[in-house]
Amino acid sequence: MSEKGFLYEALFNSAADGIIIINYRGVIESFSPAAETLFGYSAKEVVGQNVSILMPSDVGLKHDEYLHNHLVTGKTEIIGRGREVVARRKNGEVFDMHLSVGRSLDSQSKPSFVGICHDLTQYKTAVNQLKRVDTRYKSVFDSQGLYIVRMTLNGQIMLTNRTFDNVFAQHGLTMEKNFVDCLLESNQEEFKNRVALLTLRNEKEFKLPLTLKVGAERTEVEWWIRQVTDQDGAHIQAVGIDVSEKVFAANEAYFLKHFDKVTKLPNIEFLRKKFIATDMRNDLSTYVFVQIELIKFKRMAKLDGYSAVDEKLRHIATIFESDDNIIMASRITEYGFLVVCSLPKTCDVQQYVEAHLSKLQQLMNQHAIIETELRSGCAIYQAGESFDDVVLRSEMALSYALQEDVFYALHNEKIQQGYERAKSVERKLVKALEFGHLKVHLQPKIDLKTNQVCGFEALMRWYDDVLGFVSPIEIIKVVHDLDLYLELDKYIISETLDTLSDHQDLFSHETPVAINISAKSFVHRSVIDHLVYGLYDRGLKPKMIEVEVTEDAVLSIGDAVKANAEILQTHNIGICLDDFGTGYSALSYLMKLPLDNLKIDRAFVNEVKSNRGRVMLESIIAIAKSINLTVTAEGIEDPEQAEILRAMGCDFAQGFLYSKALPIETLKQFLSEHH
Repeated sequence: MSEKGFLYEALFNSAADGIIIINYRGVIESFSPAAETLFGYSAKEVVGQNVSILMPSDVGLKHDEYLHNHLVTGKTEIIGRGREVVARRKNGEVFDMHLSVGRSLDSQSKPSFVGICHDLTQYKTAVNQLKRVDTRYKSVFDSQGLYIVRMTLNGQIMLTNRTFDNVFAQHGLTMEKNFVDCLLESNQEEFKNRVALLTLRNEKEFKLPLTLKVGAERTEVEWWIRQVTDQDGAHIQAVGIDVSEKVFAANEAYFLKHFDKVTKLPNIEFLRKKFIATDMRNDLSTYVFVQIELIKFKRMAKLDGYSAVDEKLRHIATIFESDDNIIMASRITEYGFLVVCSLPKTCDVQQYVEAHLSKLQQLMNQHAIIETELRSGCAIYQAGESFDDVVLRSEMALSYALQEDVFYALHNEKIQQGYERAKSVERKLVKALEFGHLKVHLQPKIDLKTNQVCGFEALMRWYDDVLGFVSPIEIIKVVHDLDLYLELDKYIISETLDTLSDHQDLFSHETPVAINISAKSFVHRSVIDHLVYGLYDRGLKPKMIEVEVTEDAVLSIGDAVKANAEILQTHNIGICLDDFGTGYSALSYLMKLPLDNLKIDRAFVNEVKSNRGRVMLESIIAIAKSINLTVTAEGIEDPEQAEILRAMGCDFAQGFLYSKALPIETLKQFLSEHH
């Protein structure tokens, strides 16, 4: 063996800290005597085993993952650095250990790793050992990773270990003579007060996190501090460990939990806690909670990109922070904020809030930084009211402002009643679908040439004993909010087919009944199957039914839309494009689906007496006729409208001129009188 080999073996066998060498697969190749003592295993027992045998199972799994990532990426956070880890002895005992890792390559350029293991159990007893430490044994407590300081009762430093000294030396600074001067200003009084209590109460020790201030650098240290007495009198002995990474991680986790990462504004949960902590509930000042929503935010994000929009959102946050009247602000949705404003004691709340919001709008639009409008809902805080109650009322006001398309709304009794009714409709609609409380009424369709009934449209109607008549607009809003499209459309299909089945004397293939299917349902095969199977289960002819779909169902004609339309065509079920011209129609859509009928929206019918409206209607009818579609006009209310449309070549008509939607009992009478 060479001299270098003898030296290596001597160091390996005599080292006080355990030395473990593993190969690139994590298999132990060498295990020093000190390692045997530390872990309780003999070298023979562990050589050839995976190093995870020396770790708790969860830590071992992570170690294999770290090793794999290092070999794949070449990146690591521990090579050449020390860190504290959890290890496990042969007897199952888990203990804290300081681990330093080095890396080398063998003759085949395969990496191996050397781990130097130091038992940190001594750390737990270091304070007691310090009673016997003096300058002759200073090297004993110069262990890496521990800060050890001995000081007088007033903080004058008597003795420090090398680790503590190096904190200052690596920045080219001289250590302060008084321990207090080494601390961050905000920690100094706390330390002095705790030491005073220690001597006053004759306590043994206390634990205290403190921040070492070294120039511009900050080091978070957790200290165990106690008073000891020896031949030199009473002193303070402090043992600390660097917890900067732990503090940083905790701070980062705290930030992510309580703050928005883009605007750095607190979330609503943080505001709720702050509201309670500041005891605003008993404050007699006037506050207003304002929910602000950016209109067309998604369009802005699409055009500008989310990075640019994030910068704009940060600008909004600075506007809130610089406003002296805004005491709290939070980003509560992707494009929504909540701000709490303090109001002057004597002011017209409505005028003041509107003026303040207008000012915010102007600031956002300055230099075209935020090119969007605001919608705002406000609620005045009442003394003793809970945070959530005020937020809810401001949310009600915002919903009203969005619905009515107004700049802002201040919560009032009308808004409250509207909200309560909407919530009642939400709760009751689900049960109404379950128990069959929604009814189908039928509106006759008239042939403009013969003035005879040529079909019907099935329309839902709902009367509740408590709510009274619930309008279709209210129902559709709840269906949208609760995503009940499939449930409602299948319900209407079933109710309509049951009506046809129970009254086959009133209906035939010559007077088909149109059933509306929403765009969201038309892409689902289950809805189309529900209709087709429902017809055959009841023995009804498919031509007795027509399906009406709105323009948004065909805006992006994908495979599902085409397939479902073809199924309807195969079963001889007609398809009508409803509300033509109100959405984003393209004439090409009329050619892509097997349509039978085109229904003109009432908005065009209302303009039929004007020259411009007439030209538009003539064009629509001419296009439909050119591709062999029949045309229905809805919303006809007077004979002149009907006559103009008949002269243009429109085939069918619906509207109050003829009849509103009727329940089946009344429909029988209407048909009898009309014939």
